[in-house]
Amino acid sequence: MKKSAKSNISSSVLLLLLLLIAIFAMFVSCSSNKMRGKIEIERLFMQTTKPEIDFVNSGGLQGQGGPRTISEEVSFTNPEDQSLEENEVFASKATKLDTSKVYKLSEVVIKVKSYFAPERDGKVNLDFNIIAPIDVLDPNWRLVLVPKLIDGDSICRLDTVILVGEGFKDKQTGDYEAYEDFLSTIVDPSAYDSLFVNWKSLYKEIHKVQRRNYEDYRNQYELVRNYENWKKMNEMEFLSMEALAMRHKKHMYSKYWRKAENQVIKNKESGKIWDGIHEKYDQKYKKDYVNFLKDVFSLHWLDSVTIDLNLHAQKDSILKRSHVPRKYREIHAKKLTLNDMKAQAFTREDSARIAKHHYLIDEIVLNELNINRKDDIFKETVEFPYRSGPEGLKIDTTITAENDVIYHYRQPWMVRPGMKNLKIVLESKAEAIDRSVFVFPTSDTLTYFIASLSQLADGDLATDRRKLHKYLFDKGSVQPDYKTRKSYQFDESINQGVFDKLVEAYNTYAAKPEYSVDSIIIQCSVDLQGDWESNYEQSLRRGNAISAFLKNKIAAPLVVKPKGEDWSALVKEIQLRNDLPNKAAILDTLTNAVYPDKSEETIKKIYPEDYRIIRDEIYPKLNRIDYFIELCRTDIEKDTIQVTYREDYADAIRLLKNGEYMDALEILAAYGDYNTALCLVCLGYNDKALTVLDKLPESPQNEYLSAIIFSRKKDDKEAAKRLINACKLNPDLYNRIRLDSEVSELADRVNLWPRLSKY
Repeated sequence: MKKSAKSNISSSVLLLLLLLIAIFAMFVSCSSNKMRGKIEIERLFMQTTKPEIDFVNSGGLQGQGGPRTISEEVSFTNPEDQSLEENEVFASKATKLDTSKVYKLSEVVIKVKSYFAPERDGKVNLDFNIIAPIDVLDPNWRLVLVPKLIDGDSICRLDTVILVGEGFKDKQTGDYEAYEDFLSTIVDPSAYDSLFVNWKSLYKEIHKVQRRNYEDYRNQYELVRNYENWKKMNEMEFLSMEALAMRHKKHMYSKYWRKAENQVIKNKESGKIWDGIHEKYDQKYKKDYVNFLKDVFSLHWLDSVTIDLNLHAQKDSILKRSHVPRKYREIHAKKLTLNDMKAQAFTREDSARIAKHHYLIDEIVLNELNINRKDDIFKETVEFPYRSGPEGLKIDTTITAENDVIYHYRQPWMVRPGMKNLKIVLESKAEAIDRSVFVFPTSDTLTYFIASLSQLADGDLATDRRKLHKYLFDKGSVQPDYKTRKSYQFDESINQGVFDKLVEAYNTYAAKPEYSVDSIIIQCSVDLQGDWESNYEQSLRRGNAISAFLKNKIAAPLVVKPKGEDWSALVKEIQLRNDLPNKAAILDTLTNAVYPDKSEETIKKIYPEDYRIIRDEIYPKLNRIDYFIELCRTDIEKDTIQVTYREDYADAIRLLKNGEYMDALEILAAYGDYNTALCLVCLGYNDKALTVLDKLPESPQNEYLSAIIFSRKKDDKEAAKRLINACKLNPDLYNRIRLDSEVSELADRVNLWPRLSKY
């Protein structure tokens, strides 16, 4: 019987395999027959149209709204009214491919285009349109468009654009649905126990196991019950013997007591000794009772048996010495009870274990084959799989194939140092639902010339042109302390180091042969307290005292120029204050003063609170010494221009133009000029760049760079103002605007082009 069953299973599997092979052969045969007919992409062989790429809004150099594009287009045309040779036809008029004919192209157009791509923050945006003409679209096709970027000697594949026709999409959807239908027929192996089982034989086996579990429990149950009955009988026997021992003990004690009492009476009557008789009989009582216990209970195994032995406490020990039948010995040793008996329940695991031996083998074999061939079935069923993920994919969309498709493609790209241009080409192919593939010729090349702000670098600044003056001066100010306001003597003890900077500066210039110190002017000023003439004399005396002090430290001539009351400094200090309620009136009084002393009295009288602040906080600042070191250069005859070529600066310009901004900034940071600001802008440090530019004089290049910065900061008003001024100062900058997106977009937003074109 076993051999017959195995033979039937093998035959079933063999028939199943033969059936699968036959189905696959029919599928291949049908596919082959289908391929013998017309292929879907036939019409592509009779036209020259192909997917192309073009710049966004390309319109040449003309047009204010378009990008800065240089384009060239060359066309070669074969007139269709010309005579044709034998077997020649125009491709545009053919409706079906005939391999016996020679096809002529009516027109060939070659386009070469370039675009200036602005580089910002080390990147450029490669903007272009992918154009799929209607002639290369079909509901039953999928158009795969792959832009490729040429960077020097390397070629990088950009993310793919896929345009899917509606019929092609239906084909994909149908294939996936068919595959899902196939997957739905596959049973997970974990479900075999519930789906692929011979239930009739399984239930029979389960009943047999359950019956066996019941019989095993019943036998154990009866054995324990019988043991418990046997144990109870032994315990009853022990209790009856224990009662007998208790009875015997009492009878024996009474017996020996009576004997002892009778003997005492006899000895008393006969005059014999009667002391100790009770003790003697008590010893006999104890000896006879112990012997009784040993004989009746077989207690010879105990170390000692006494009259006071607690038999009940020794019950378990005595019963253990009893003969236990062989069938009860294990139960007796383990002290098992009915509560210790566990029924063997039939579990889900038992059912699964038994089910494995009652599977429907044919169904399982077929299911295992389907599981193993899932990948093969997928390849056979789904001819055009979806992409597994978004990696490498720009867009995958369904189209109607009724109009030209234009897809705006934008790709940011990092700019390498020294990179001058990038090129884009488009590779494309059409895939049809019959698996025919047409590979189009590569598109025209788009060239992006990188327009970097670093091109605005001013190389002339590498040559330092500095005007050297024959006569010059160095100045400084100090505020010595005086013991009283009226004091004028210079006390060195309370003014330690006040003139150290002056002495140090003098010694520095005196040590340089190219300089000659002509004189040092000491200008002393005082506050407004007191009358004007007295204050003037006070400043003169203080200047003379300081001159006398410096005469021992400085060999150059010292010239004292008293200033008296410093009204100009007073006005400046008052203008800076915000705590003077009558500031405007006070300034007006000082500006229109004819008699200085009278003006001070007026302020003191009319504005006492303001005057108190001026006296306490501003007057002390007016007691000041200004010194001027007058110099002349000995190495020149008159004012002249000194020209110096700075090699480090020239190297920084090279790094800047090469896009190595951080390295360039390390050199340019020390100069703080236009190129420093330009380098900061290239790095995106706009606020720092603006700080540098604000310290520089007005120039067209400074204004143009400022316009870029303000445009980035979204300040269109200020940016427009700077851009207009830049073009006004240098009209050639108008041609540069198109290359810089910040100012180009600004001009578009606020309509600056008409105004800019005037300069």
